[in-house]
Amino acid sequence: MKLEKLEKDFYYHIYNRGIHSETIFKNDDNKSYFLNLVGKHISHKVQIIAFCLMNTHFHLVVKVSDENKITEAFSNLFNAYAKAFNKQQHRTGSLFEKHFKRKRLISEDYLKNAILYVHSNPTHAIKEYPFSSYFYYVNGNNPAPFTLDHSEIERVFDSVENLRTLQQASNITSADLQGFENLAGQSSNLHQDHPQDDHNLQGLEDLVGLNEKSTMKTKFYTYIQNLQDRICDKLEAIDGTAKFREDLWDRTEGGGGRTRVIENGKVFEKGGVNISGVHGALPESMQSYFGVKDANFFACGLSLVLHPKNPMVPTVHANWRYFEMYDQDGNIVDQWFGGGQDLTPFYLFDEDARHFHQVCKTACDKHDESFYPHYKNRCDTYFYNTHRNESRGIGGLFFDYCKKTDAMSMQDWYDFVTEVGDSFLDAYAPIVEKRKDLPYTETQRNWQEIRRGRYVEFNLVHDKGTLFGLKTNGRIESILMSLPPHVQWVYDHHPAPGSAEEKLLEVLQNPVDWV
Repeated sequence: MKLEKLEKDFYYHIYNRGIHSETIFKNDDNKSYFLNLVGKHISHKVQIIAFCLMNTHFHLVVKVSDENKITEAFSNLFNAYAKAFNKQQHRTGSLFEKHFKRKRLISEDYLKNAILYVHSNPTHAIKEYPFSSYFYYVNGNNPAPFTLDHSEIERVFDSVENLRTLQQASNITSADLQGFENLAGQSSNLHQDHPQDDHNLQGLEDLVGLNEKSTMKTKFYTYIQNLQDRICDKLEAIDGTAKFREDLWDRTEGGGGRTRVIENGKVFEKGGVNISGVHGALPESMQSYFGVKDANFFACGLSLVLHPKNPMVPTVHANWRYFEMYDQDGNIVDQWFGGGQDLTPFYLFDEDARHFHQVCKTACDKHDESFYPHYKNRCDTYFYNTHRNESRGIGGLFFDYCKKTDAMSMQDWYDFVTEVGDSFLDAYAPIVEKRKDLPYTETQRNWQEIRRGRYVEFNLVHDKGTLFGLKTNGRIESILMSLPPHVQWVYDHHPAPGSAEEKLLEVLQNPVDWV
């Protein structure tokens, strides 16, 4: 996993949250104990300029003074707190998300905005909130058992009074200002003196979901972050040997993502579970596609593809996404959800197909009993290789352009899409666990690789998600993560009559109503 190196004399924003957004500070005593550990483990390694502790997350703004074993010092801090917290709360397992986040503050404006952002985390009365450095700077009372670097505040803001003025003027406590405005290409009061200088908050997209209040895009991005963690944890447990490699990346035009890839495992030959949040001016090719001009956009989603090693275990694909489009004044002019999940077996087990579709139907029926037949049919239609006259797999769900109507609000669509997302592991994991240890022959493995070729053909020729990623300058490695590692194209191949392979083709050419 690629992580920012902590180097002497550079400024950094350090932050993290509880795993699955769990509470990490149950009470004020927990917060005080954490600050004591900050003083013990890292105050001799960094100058602490700003901090804020919230119930589910924390922020630090620091300048590194001694880089020797500094990562180890931070790890000792978090491990010491987690050990004490777990003992007190009678819990076990990880407390924080994997690897504490760190972002180098590359300019004075970026440093200033990061400090304002950190201080804005309390949703109200930030001047009275005791577990924030802002409390000390404006009231003169230091709540922490370590020295806060007052000189840096005076250097950056010229005076504490200027800090107070900017903090109040920024209106940063509003629910709409969650570090997401720059992802969406919208301006914010944080850098109102430089309304076009969006790079000032570049990188703060990593903070999405760390504040208690949220807009729809913030809420959905938080959801897919947590879903990515849950899915990766389960898949690692099923595989038993391989672990996901994490890769954080930035998009030049705005935004970025978190790619996680698993390879060469006992169960999964290759797979990826990726999230991204990108924004900017909509490319001309996409403007033509959507029938708009001079529009900006924001898009986020989770996309996954898993290619198991055993041909008795099906490949699976899933995607859950959210899109907003803006006019030149930053107003939302359109927004919608999309997504789905579908199964691509190489050897057909009817009970597995029925199980997968039943889970999909159950999730749909909780919201509207017409959803499953409609979105199942759309899935069969969408994932179809027209040049082969066959489906890619046995389907599942596919839905797109889920917009506000008289019957469905955007919150209703959010509830539906997250219901489907939450159902994924229930739909797929039992199939993997049932089939992963079945014996197979070299001939069956060859058939798997031939069918994988059809999978590649669909993704590169027909898939709209691949097209969108390529046309918006997405990250190529993440876009093409869906491609399997071993594929065959055999000239004019036909399975033997009456074989299991031919049975699969018959179903792919004639979609089945499984439930």
